[in-house]
Amino acid sequence: MFRFAFLYLCASSVWALPSPAGIYKVSPFKLNGPRIINGEQAAEGQFPWQVGLNVNDFWFCGGSIISEEWILTAGHCVDGAESAEVVIGSTDIDAGETVTASQFILHEDYDGDLIANDIGLIKLDKPLTLSGNIAAVKLASEELNADVDVTVSGWGHTSDDSLFISQYLNFVELVTITNEKCGETYGQDVIRPEMVCATSPVSQVKSTCSGDSGGPVVINADSDPVHVAIASFVGDTGCEAGTPSGYTRTAYYREWIKTNTGV
Repeated sequence: MFRFAFLYLCASSVWALPSPAGIYKVSPFKLNGPRIINGEQAAEGQFPWQVGLNVNDFWFCGGSIISEEWILTAGHCVDGAESAEVVIGSTDIDAGETVTASQFILHEDYDGDLIANDIGLIKLDKPLTLSGNIAAVKLASEELNADVDVTVSGWGHTSDDSLFISQYLNFVELVTITNEKCGETYGQDVIRPEMVCATSPVSQVKSTCSGDSGGPVVINADSDPVHVAIASFVGDTGCEAGTPSGYTRTAYYREWIKTNTGV
């Protein structure tokens, strides 16, 4: 069993963002290859709900448009947030439209040491016009089972050795596993009910990595996309180790999201 330490999946703009296992020093908005970890580059408009978050001019995360005014992301992405630029409408992080955040909501029971209740919300200072490459994603209200194919997207690192997040949005196909199976790696008391884990469906390692935090996990990405989870963590051995990646279940917090946003 791995010792209890995780890598949060957000990436620092200039300095390392403190976490239980440390975060790589990176500079955002740079070109660094065509994938997350062994994924593919997204086409324009393929994931119109995806946003990039430059928080406090200090760390980078992903997020999802859930309405004209609200972005859904990971709790550790908004923990301590005072400002954020939200990049929308393009797979090229340098080419997207930028809007400003006006409010941050961190789950009241968020625990950074346990990575518990790792969910947050960002309100925009003005409503978006939803059309074309800018769209809201539907939120899951039913529990996500094991052995379900999911799609995860983000601008995160493409290897453990890379120094930069990717300039272009990438995606990877994973498959969910049971919490019990995930607990065999991290400890049964560590993987909580609000979490879900996923692994590569093939022998090749596929995973999220630093910079992908807060990004969307969806089912039926090409036909009827539904947001089922939020990118949260990987193990302390790194993104390429083949250990399960961890996510926050959307449906578990469906009422919390509605209470705070009306969505």
